[in-house]
Amino acid sequence: MSTWDLSLFYPSLDAWDKDLTNMPAYIEKLASFKGKLNEFESFLAFYKTEEEATNLLYRLYGYIHLNSDLNLKDSVKSSKNQQLMLMLSELGQKTSYVSPELISIGEDKIMSFINKDDFLKTYKFQMEKLFFQQKHVLSDDQEQIMANFGSIRNIPSSLYQGIAIVDAVDQEVEFKDGTKKVINSSNYRSILPTLKDPEDRQKVFEAAFKRYKDNKTAFAATYNLVLQQLAANYKSRGYKSSLEAALFRNNIPVDVYKNLMDAAYENTDGIKRYINLRKKHLKLEKYHTYDRFLTLVDDDTKYGFEESRNIFFDSISHLDKDFVEHQKEAVKDGFVDAFPGDGKRTGAYSSGFYGFHPYILLNHDDTLDALFTLAHESGHSAHTLFSNENQPMASADYTIFVAEIASTFNEHNLLDYLVSKAQTKEQKIALLEKAIDGIMATFFRQTLFATYEYKANELVEKGMPITDQSLSKIMIDLYKHFYDLDITEENGKEYVWAYIPHLFHTPFYVYQYATSYSASLKIYADVKNNEPQAMEKFLGLLKSGGSDYPVNQAKKAGADLTKKETFMAVITRFNELVDELEKTLEQ
Repeated sequence: MSTWDLSLFYPSLDAWDKDLTNMPAYIEKLASFKGKLNEFESFLAFYKTEEEATNLLYRLYGYIHLNSDLNLKDSVKSSKNQQLMLMLSELGQKTSYVSPELISIGEDKIMSFINKDDFLKTYKFQMEKLFFQQKHVLSDDQEQIMANFGSIRNIPSSLYQGIAIVDAVDQEVEFKDGTKKVINSSNYRSILPTLKDPEDRQKVFEAAFKRYKDNKTAFAATYNLVLQQLAANYKSRGYKSSLEAALFRNNIPVDVYKNLMDAAYENTDGIKRYINLRKKHLKLEKYHTYDRFLTLVDDDTKYGFEESRNIFFDSISHLDKDFVEHQKEAVKDGFVDAFPGDGKRTGAYSSGFYGFHPYILLNHDDTLDALFTLAHESGHSAHTLFSNENQPMASADYTIFVAEIASTFNEHNLLDYLVSKAQTKEQKIALLEKAIDGIMATFFRQTLFATYEYKANELVEKGMPITDQSLSKIMIDLYKHFYDLDITEENGKEYVWAYIPHLFHTPFYVYQYATSYSASLKIYADVKNNEPQAMEKFLGLLKSGGSDYPVNQAKKAGADLTKKETFMAVITRFNELVDELEKTLEQ
């Protein structure tokens, strides 16, 4: 079954509505503990009540969030989702007193409570993090004011969804052969490689990016809201920058981010060599960014969803038995919604909730990329399963920073498996291209976007205006530096910043693709080379959930991200692959 079974949450929307009526009582009960957390019994009762409320929230949110993403045009479910978001905002307001109250009580007394009860001991790391962050926690009254703005924090994300998906009009393109096709942001990537005529490719690209060009002012205003919220937060809480505010919570040194940016920015020669290699062998007079979807060799292989799942299972069959079982459980029938649909959210993700099986959303289109996406999202869901089985609720929620290690590990392994099965020169070229493109997309491209975020936030910090022109200029300069391409020559490409949903939904997220990719490449190499305890260390990371700071977790698993050398290893691997591809093409 390639669709979700959401009855594990609720049998119907009516049942969801009925359960939602229980939330206000939990909100009021949690609010009633204000001023009482200095008493052990009240402290214990608060956290037991909070876990009960969180269990209910996971069930409520899981059902409506997943249901809504299946059809963003369903106004009823969208409204229900907003209703829950408002309730979550109220919960945040009513419990905003907790952190300042705990800090006022003091670390010694709170930790004495923690050590006094087995249930509370599961909150030890959470409390350690709180007191680590205490200089950025405000007074009770100030936290209440900050919480009052909770309901507007999701506005930029909602606006983006509305402009980019819900209200967007898909464009129909007529090709030179007379055929027509409706183009949207979900299907254009899979269509481009099938088009040999450059004018047809241009039409598809322009149709996909038309919504971003036509609504550039609205997108810029929406992104300005994101940036201003980040600025208001870091200034109010006493951070030096939006970046520091984003990293501090998980004790990630700012140097990790900056080392990543510097490593990529200073080593773009290999990228330009690869692009020139592609331009030569594809016999292109002019190379455009959307030509990256063209393949160097013709490969009509289709990877249906079921076949992709079986190939993925074969690729991991040699690994640890427990690891394999969790990967298979991750993509079990009923927990994957595989195919595109009208109004369905684009892209792919794994969504997990403590106490519930994680769910995977795909838009499978039978391509090699779709096969890798399945393996990627399976890594996320298996990570959630491992974490939920081995951690209590208080420490099960792992960070995005380590999440991508689990997913890209699967990609490294799948690639090696497919290369080992290659029978011809063409197959080898296709897989080398896939490996190179993987580093291009996950390491260099995501770092480019991370650098864009850094520079966009700098504009706010310097008091500069945020317009579509100022945002586009950052992208124009970065694309020229990284790829030696002038994106102003492509109608709409300069608005690529509006095309990236993570920039609007989860600021300072995309850099973690590159850091995680770097870490997972190191960990995978250790496992592949049978380094002592390598697999056990990796499983330890998957099982550790959110019980430690992410840089520490990666280091324990074998990847030290505080060192620039970890990132340079990816660049070295990239250049070696380009060398190998060039040799193979010339054979």
